[in-house]
Amino acid sequence: MTKEFGQQFVEARKARSVTLEKASEETKIKIEYLAGIESGESDFNLPAIYLRGFIKIYARYLKLDVDAIMESCPLEEFEVLHSKCVKKAAYNTLIANEKEREDGADLGINDTIPFSKRFKRLMEKFKTIVQHRHFAKIVSGLVIVILAFIAFSKTSFSKTEYAKTQSRRADKILDTANQSVLSLIPTGNVKVVVRSKASGEKIFAGNLESGEVKKIFYSVPIQVFYDNGEFLLIKQANGEQLYPQPGRGGIEIK
Repeated sequence: MTKEFGQQFVEARKARSVTLEKASEETKIKIEYLAGIESGESDFNLPAIYLRGFIKIYARYLKLDVDAIMESCPLEEFEVLHSKCVKKAAYNTLIANEKEREDGADLGINDTIPFSKRFKRLMEKFKTIVQHRHFAKIVSGLVIVILAFIAFSKTSFSKTEYAKTQSRRADKILDTANQSVLSLIPTGNVKVVVRSKASGEKIFAGNLESGEVKKIFYSVPIQVFYDNGEFLLIKQANGEQLYPQPGRGGIEIK
């Protein structure tokens, strides 16, 4: 190579305010190779095909006219390689470089295929699958299976929900039939708490004022606690009336 050939790389790099170290890092090319290209040296103990690849990468990185650079490159595109292994490696490198160029990727900077290219290939594969003569049958079969599964699941769900609803209604009817009613009639302000005797579960708790009637529905023995028994009248469903003792206390009702 010549100094004139390398000078255009130096000027382009300085115009972009890029150091050799940064260029080497971003192109993945050793800094000594980049320095040699800029100085016009060609004695790198490398096959010419590799050096041409580095020049192409560096030119593309610096936004130079790659075609013009490669046409003016004093290195021969192909050289006589004495080793078959080296020749094969050089050939593979050339093919890889050309493929990267066709894919629109910057070799050494971004060695992945662009998304648009991958998407295009994916769509081509999908189109091939869709055009397969058995594709329509397969899709139709899948749709039928899915619809049948949905219909079966919905029917089973409906039957299950219906059975649960009927069971809840029956339980409610039985509970209502077995329930008794207790009326709490205050003659003054009184605080009352009603609990289940067996479980201790609170059925009612609150302050009752004179003239207010609170009905308690129960089906198991309950306990009625109060803070002012003289202000409370308890009336059972059979009409029996209970008059608690004055003060704080409690009554068990079966």
